[in-house]
Amino acid sequence: MTATPAVPRPRVAGVAVTLAGLALVAAFGVRERDDAVDPVVFAGGLAVLTLSAIAPVLPLRAPRALVRRYALTGGLWGAALAVSGTLVGTTVAGLHATVLVMSAGLVGLLLLVLRQLRGARAESDDSPLIADALMLTSALATAGWDVLARTGQTGPWGWNAAVVVLVAVAAALVCGNTALAVEHPYLLRPTMGVSAMALGTVVAAVCVKSQPWVSHAGVALAVGAFVWTLLTLPRRGLVQHGGESAARAVRRLEVASFVPGAVLLLDIVLIVVSPRSDPILFAFYSTVMLAFTYRYAGTARAVQLTTERLKFQALHDALTGLSNRVALTSALTRPDRDQALVLLELDGLDDVNDVLGVAVGDAVILAASQATCAVLAETGGRAFRTGGDEFAVLVDGDGIDALRLAERLIAAISTAPATVDGVERFPLTATAGVAAAPREHGDDVMLPFVQADIALRDARQTGEGSVSVFSGSVAAAHHRRSLLRERLAEAIRDGGVDVHYQPVVDFLSGRVIKFEALARWNDPVLGRISPVEFIAIAEESNLVVALGESVLRRAVDWAHAAGVFDAGVGLAVNVSVVQLQSPGFADIVREILDTYSLTPALLTLELTESVFLDEESLAERVVKELAGLGCSIAIDDFGTGYSAFGYLGRLPVHILKIDRSLTQAMTDDVNGQSVVTCVVDLANRLGLTVIVEGVETEQQAAICRFISAPLGQGWLYSAAVPRTQLAAQLTHVYGVGETVGLRDARAV
Repeated sequence: MTATPAVPRPRVAGVAVTLAGLALVAAFGVRERDDAVDPVVFAGGLAVLTLSAIAPVLPLRAPRALVRRYALTGGLWGAALAVSGTLVGTTVAGLHATVLVMSAGLVGLLLLVLRQLRGARAESDDSPLIADALMLTSALATAGWDVLARTGQTGPWGWNAAVVVLVAVAAALVCGNTALAVEHPYLLRPTMGVSAMALGTVVAAVCVKSQPWVSHAGVALAVGAFVWTLLTLPRRGLVQHGGESAARAVRRLEVASFVPGAVLLLDIVLIVVSPRSDPILFAFYSTVMLAFTYRYAGTARAVQLTTERLKFQALHDALTGLSNRVALTSALTRPDRDQALVLLELDGLDDVNDVLGVAVGDAVILAASQATCAVLAETGGRAFRTGGDEFAVLVDGDGIDALRLAERLIAAISTAPATVDGVERFPLTATAGVAAAPREHGDDVMLPFVQADIALRDARQTGEGSVSVFSGSVAAAHHRRSLLRERLAEAIRDGGVDVHYQPVVDFLSGRVIKFEALARWNDPVLGRISPVEFIAIAEESNLVVALGESVLRRAVDWAHAAGVFDAGVGLAVNVSVVQLQSPGFADIVREILDTYSLTPALLTLELTESVFLDEESLAERVVKELAGLGCSIAIDDFGTGYSAFGYLGRLPVHILKIDRSLTQAMTDDVNGQSVVTCVVDLANRLGLTVIVEGVETEQQAAICRFISAPLGQGWLYSAAVPRTQLAAQLTHVYGVGETVGLRDARAV
């Protein structure tokens, strides 16, 4: 109950001190006005004042600030009780002074409860809790007055007016606490105490003149309830509305809503059975109608707010505030004009999430959405967030206009990292697919989205920052990729992917040192498929793990059957980073080594250098585990990627394979031979073996011999051969050309 503001302390304290002073002044007049003083009421008030003064220093379980609030408001009530005990029978302007002063004493507690009611549902769409309290109050006050009237507690107009005020204040206090207890059950005991204080005050005030012993019982009840309240104040404060507890509270209040109806129904039955003319009662009934109207107006407003919030959440993205995919579907349904759809996918966001965390990645997404909206503010259009790193933009016009807009959006998105601290070093761009969304596009509402997605996939083939517009050729390419994906999955399952072997030759002796296993696929329907094409399809469709394992097992099995390992010749197999990151890859390699009793050093696993970019990544840990088994680790295509020489010192690398582009540069570029020479020299210093890929001419082979590169691989010796030719390759010795000497090598 500490989450809401307390009654202002100086004001309450001042009133309490003032009333206490009045009580003391009145006490001096007891000798002259003994007939107007009730010593029990007066003593009860002084007892409460004393308890309120010492309560903040007592070892109560509630927080000190909470005890202080209730001590101040309780002190106000105690002072009023003491003063009223000296004013029995006294009237002020025709109003009964005792009853009015007791009513005033309850105001401090009422203000505290009202403030708590206001805070109980802060930041919630539910109807205000004070509306429920007023509804209950009106019913209870009406029934309370009727009971007092039927038991003969009415009198002249001044008495009646004072009692009406007291009943209204007490009913508000009781019902306000009831609403709090329903909303927060852990407040049940202290709210019961405050309610008992209110009821005891009513009894003490109404019966003080006519039935003193009943009044004294009311005083005792009220004073005891105040003590109970202080003892049962909770250790924690008033919690905010929300969560499952809020849902339960709403259900409890729905049940509690039936209480006023039942009370009023009983009251109406009494009037019918025993009719009487009472204008005050009918005035109370009018307040009931007003309270119920206010309550249900609040409920209607709460329903409206909840509906609007849920509708917004259903149609908007929580992070960016942009419309979501559901809203896009609605926008594409029966459009009244020709439009175009631009689908944007952020490139580079994964690096931000992996290195800096998802929270920073969300900040980049938000910055990208803001950059997109800034462009659309100038050009027109509506932005949507359709996925984690995907945006869509719907604009009027045709594909040409959308193409120009897509290029502007990509340029704007590339500036997003500059607006987020710590992300400047990460490049961010986007790839876009564009499709027309004409006024009439058939029954398939999402057809433009599907076409834009196909164009986006086509743009990915070109590279980051590319834009593709959906067309017949794009659709045909997508159809081919889909068919390839389907056929490749069947080929992997049925063993339709073949393995060929390309020899790696010693430049000096011409002998075959090892073979590289290369996947080949000749589909019965589509014919021979390039490895570049079907491996890319495997990587896109998550088939690369299954493909890699199939090639590894088949390559080792066939090489073992051909006697490759018995001849001491090694086998190299390409491994993708996805395989390294898949669970159990090292166990698969261990199983293969055990199955064929294969010397681990004869199995080389070739990886592209981009695998090693992240230090202590899962891929690096698996590489170290494989090296621990005794397998050789080769870095394929060295010199074409990031060329991070630092990882050569920290990883168990055994072989560097120089990419064919550098091999070509040895004869085509004046600096090419120098670059390859540096790589070979670095490898020799690190104790690594070098294999030069793409050796196609004797001139290239001679240069390799001249710079002390030991091994080569390429068409000069042999293309990849099927397994039926493995045995012949094992015994074949390739000629070492003599036509290109040192003079020719130096001239290059």
